[in-house]
Amino acid sequence: MTMISPEFAVYLPAVNDSYAKELTKSLDPSRPFPAGLTLQDLIFWDKHNKLWQHREILHSIGLHKYNSIPDNAVTRMGRTDCLILGDSGGFQIGKGTIKGYDKLHAGMSSSNAIEAWNSAYDLRIWILNYLETHCTYAMTIDMPLWARLETNSTTPFHQCSIEELTAMTVENLRYIDAHKQGRTKWLNVVQGIDEQTIKDWWAAVSWFESSGYAMAGNAGARGGIKQVLRTLLIMRDSGAFAKKQGWIHVLGVSTPQWAVLLTAIQRALRSSVNKNIRVSYDSSSPFTTAGRLEQVALPPMFARGTSSWSFKYDRAPQSTQFAGSTKAFPYSSPLGDRLALGHMNVRGGEWNHRSFDTVSNLLLTNHNVWVFLDAFERANQIAFNSDRSCMPQHWAACLDFIDDIFNASDWQAELQGETRLLDSVTANII
Repeated sequence: MTMISPEFAVYLPAVNDSYAKELTKSLDPSRPFPAGLTLQDLIFWDKHNKLWQHREILHSIGLHKYNSIPDNAVTRMGRTDCLILGDSGGFQIGKGTIKGYDKLHAGMSSSNAIEAWNSAYDLRIWILNYLETHCTYAMTIDMPLWARLETNSTTPFHQCSIEELTAMTVENLRYIDAHKQGRTKWLNVVQGIDEQTIKDWWAAVSWFESSGYAMAGNAGARGGIKQVLRTLLIMRDSGAFAKKQGWIHVLGVSTPQWAVLLTAIQRALRSSVNKNIRVSYDSSSPFTTAGRLEQVALPPMFARGTSSWSFKYDRAPQSTQFAGSTKAFPYSSPLGDRLALGHMNVRGGEWNHRSFDTVSNLLLTNHNVWVFLDAFERANQIAFNSDRSCMPQHWAACLDFIDDIFNASDWQAELQGETRLLDSVTANII
């Protein structure tokens, strides 16, 4: 069971280790908690969950300490209980922030960075073994081109050229190809900075036999919908979406706008190329807003104005005055409807500076994830199962364009001719 209907692109909440780890612990019997529920009922990806279920998630090896054996509510899950897409930690590798691994650091020359990565055998085997053990699908290990950008000048690979980063990625693919054990389905990471680097990257990695693709950097959502379409059409023209290559994942995005755009792409690819194509996307936003910022996600209103399709946030109701309160939590969700303010605010007296504890953040996170999923389902229902009267007109026009472009005889000209429309749709919405 999943909260997103199968005809729509599916959102994979990027479950962080903090949330997953805390859900393996025992709840203090004296701590107020909704009647009839346990901490384990917050594991929404568990098929036995009686509160609510969404059994498709993303989890990154980059969250864990090098050479550790991760143990949390994700890694304890059986392969038949949910679908786990494993992120190979490319972000942390590119930043040089793999916990417990100090051979990659700021200020490295290109030759030193390349040598350090070429000798990182134990790191690669740790990543590979984790992904093969726990994940239904897994991303290949890419060396992100964004490391070259000035905003990433302190990363280990900043001095490396695009050609060097691409070459290291190709070596990673060869490593996976030689050592994979067939327990996971690989998604070949496709990335780039601009049109030419995306083409060059694709030419370098397309030989790798995979079960689909992960669209990253400017080949993905950060490049805007026009760049995503261009990349997919280039890949399509080279036979990328054969029957066995049925999954496309777009990294790091979670807005209702992108939810409907990616569904439009899924529908177009199913109609024109491969009826079994599945498109997915992910973010850690509901975990960050609840766990770090302690904000409550509010469902979008879904009207003609573009701002009505965005998530808004309230500060979570936190006060020592609410300790022991039976007043209802004023936000609706399967969990929210069972919460009292006293379940969230548990500290008073000596804790008068703060009333939330770790469990409070878990409860808030569960609520926020549900709000995101419900919003994406409703956005898609509006876009594809209604008259689209509750969405901006230029977005509706973009959905029609996506439906047509995959059948265009000269898609390059069609794409260029609608630059203004396409750029207007995905401006500032990541």
